[in-house]
Amino acid sequence: MRIEVVPSVEEIRFDQISNHVVIVIDVLRASSTIVTALGNGCVSVIPVETIGQANALRTAGCLLAGERHCRKIPDFDCNNSPTEIAARSLTDKQLILTTTNGTRAIQKAERAAALLIGCFLNATACMSHALSFHLDVTLYCAGTRSEFALEDGLAAGLMIAQAQKMAPHFQVCDLGEALKASYLFFADRISELLPQTTTGKRLMQHHFADDVSYCAKVDQYRLVPFIKEKRILPHLVS
Repeated sequence: MRIEVVPSVEEIRFDQISNHVVIVIDVLRASSTIVTALGNGCVSVIPVETIGQANALRTAGCLLAGERHCRKIPDFDCNNSPTEIAARSLTDKQLILTTTNGTRAIQKAERAAALLIGCFLNATACMSHALSFHLDVTLYCAGTRSEFALEDGLAAGLMIAQAQKMAPHFQVCDLGEALKASYLFFADRISELLPQTTTGKRLMQHHFADDVSYCAKVDQYRLVPFIKEKRILPHLVS
């Protein structure tokens, strides 16, 4: 079995999706928001690409969350903010989410054998669940504005390090080995590094320091979001 890394949203190929487990990684912030929502009582998350699609699905039992270039979408309930989501009453609610990159990555990879959502918050649980399928794994970094995002790469590096502990026979692509080495070098300084990344700086400028700090936390959840019939549902890893 093999682990490959895709560095940004536009670069995924069909051969990296077909018969693969794909983990979409958007640390700042879509993946972190999804994990947090499901970890705090949300029944499901519906990812959509456009604002119009989100508004069309609005019902009394839903919350609409989303952003475009860090800014909350007018008339939505929340930004794409895990700390704002965590402060809401989510029990039995459904979250409809649209973001700049993360939800696009989810839709591009929808033909995967299994499609999971990962970030620092659930990295070990996510990789453990991915390995249970006994298929090749693609770590799909959403990136930022069609470019590689360091925070996504470091989360991928953490997942690779954990995968090699659980299943040493895994082959890893060269980019994956580089990202693992980068994660191991920065492992004790993730919370200091994230505000210095391109996306981190942008979020800090928009006064989302709490989100950046929160998204740097490792293995806060044993929950793995997975996509089924265009909905994201929670899977708990024992």
